[in-house]
Amino acid sequence: MIDRKESSAALRARIEANLRKASARPVRDHFREINPHLTSDKLFENRWTANRKDAAVLVPIIPREDGVKVLFTVRSNDMPSHAGQISFPGGKVEAGDESREATALRETHEEVNIHPDAVDIVGRLGVHQGGLGFSVTPIVGIVDPSADIRPCPREVDEVFEAPLAFLVDLDNHILEERTHKGVAYNMFAAPYGRFHIWGLTAGILRSFAEIFHDEDAPG
Repeated sequence: MIDRKESSAALRARIEANLRKASARPVRDHFREINPHLTSDKLFENRWTANRKDAAVLVPIIPREDGVKVLFTVRSNDMPSHAGQISFPGGKVEAGDESREATALRETHEEVNIHPDAVDIVGRLGVHQGGLGFSVTPIVGIVDPSADIRPCPREVDEVFEAPLAFLVDLDNHILEERTHKGVAYNMFAAPYGRFHIWGLTAGILRSFAEIFHDEDAPG
């Protein structure tokens, strides 16, 4: 688990080691994992799998004086996708991006003003299949706490930070039932105060939390 006295170097080394083990699972589809009864349902197959688009997000870990935090964005209600939802900074892969890491860093700079030079990339989780046809690669990075964080008002309504210790505690992760066109399905969620983290972001958090509980994950 997270020790508040653990040095940034030790935390980085532990995350890096576990990310290497987690990479043995190249693709993770949480929806099918927690909704096996819907895997052959055409309504969900068409919505969740058709014409997938590649994307990447940054999981920004910030070592603060009062503990290690993770940064989230609340997306603007004017955004064409995932409007108003809580997300990690990130977006679609563009032709000029040299890697998924480059995508995550570019989008993070655009959305919250964190310069790529302020991010120490630790590693990546496997691709996460999300709703609305996105295949998202989560990139884990440690952000310089002195970074000038300023949300882009066109894309982000606000930013907030949650304690890493809270987020990696699996007791803080829940399943909740939602309905799409009359069909009930399960989604991961990780409520934090007034912020209700759910969907793909919560699924990525779940994967990230699991690496802190599986020290012997196969590599």
